[in-house]
Amino acid sequence: MEYYHLRTFVAVAEEEHLTRAAERLNASLPAVSAHVRGLEEELGVPLFTRTPKGMRLTGEGQALLTEARRALDGLDAVRARAGSLRRDVTGVARIGLNNEAGRMRVPEMLAVLSRRHAGVEVHLTDSSSANILDNVRQGKLDLGFIYDNIIEQGRDVVTMPLENVDMAVVGPTSWADRVCLADWETLAGLPWVWFSQRCPFQYLLEACFSCRDLPLNKVMVGDSDATLRTMVAAGIGLTLLRRDDALEAEAAGEVCLWQREGLTLGLSLIYRREKAEDRVVAAVVAAVSEVWGLPGHRR
Repeated sequence: MEYYHLRTFVAVAEEEHLTRAAERLNASLPAVSAHVRGLEEELGVPLFTRTPKGMRLTGEGQALLTEARRALDGLDAVRARAGSLRRDVTGVARIGLNNEAGRMRVPEMLAVLSRRHAGVEVHLTDSSSANILDNVRQGKLDLGFIYDNIIEQGRDVVTMPLENVDMAVVGPTSWADRVCLADWETLAGLPWVWFSQRCPFQYLLEACFSCRDLPLNKVMVGDSDATLRTMVAAGIGLTLLRRDDALEAEAAGEVCLWQREGLTLGLSLIYRREKAEDRVVAAVVAAVSEVWGLPGHRR
């Protein structure tokens, strides 16, 4: 028994005429007749008596009309509820950003959310990847953009990879002759402007040098990309920057770039696994997937 069978039965019973019922349903007369016949055959009882003036309910049809109306009301309620669930996603999404919002495609994401779920309010927090990871795990943030090489083993966080971000070793412009084509051993012996604890840049470079058994000459520590760039421009030492930042600094005459090898960090969106079915989180994940051109998936 299909929805349209019951809808046709109720319409014919109320209109007492096949043609008027067909007009009410915006259906053809043969289709309405076929629906009535099909329902009678499935139920095994006659529902109508055909008369020259139209359609009259049989005793069986009269007995079933109330149940049919009740069933239609229930189905309509389910449809309406489903529609409200699709449209009315409301709540606050607290999202951590480890870099500029434009690089995370946040404006495009907000446009998608506004179009699909106007009731979702987004709160953005600028922070480091490590702090964002901690705050997502502690429930202080709902989602976050991070460099994912800092994620320890565990299944508490869902990771949605977005892209590999190119990185670059940079040095003072006056060191160009020593830096641009240097090998790893030469780089290790030069002064380094280093990174705060649990920084993805730190993890990436330590992996590169430790696998070659090369100790590093760390002369100072900075806790922001702007500080690192300023210290390199001042001639303090080498550091690691996003390649787009490095190229910008090079164009401004502040740094030189190491040319030997390409380094990358994976950028991902993360959220707690237990929040995967949360409607607000799911709405943000879907919007991020759309603007990044990715299918929704988990790792």
